Amino acid sequence: MKKLILVLILSLASYIVYRDLSIGTFPAPAQTTAATVQPKPVKIPYRTVTVRPGDTLLSIVEQERNGPIPVPLEQLIRDFERLNPGERAQTLQIGKTYKVPIYR
Repeated sequence: MKKLILVLILSLASYIVYRDLSIGTFPAPAQTTAATVQPKPVKIPYRTVTVRPGDTLLSIVEQERNGPIPVPLEQLIRDFERLNPGERAQTLQIGKTYKVPIYR
């Protein structure tokens, strides 16, 4: 009985190793990844703004409009980050110039 259990365990282990090496346990990576896809050209109207002390992205856009923005905050952040590749809306630096989307 012990020999039968040992043979079954070795068979199962051999099958697992064979399957892992031949097929794999994780899905194959996609042919294109986000890093290889070229971003589409940005067609968002914008103006350039130099950040002053106390400015936030929301306050800058609201000053331009003289009121609340007509898009969700997530859309504002997404548009800002598309206009300024490599920059984050949460980390504006005083004295640095950014492209800020204009909403009419």
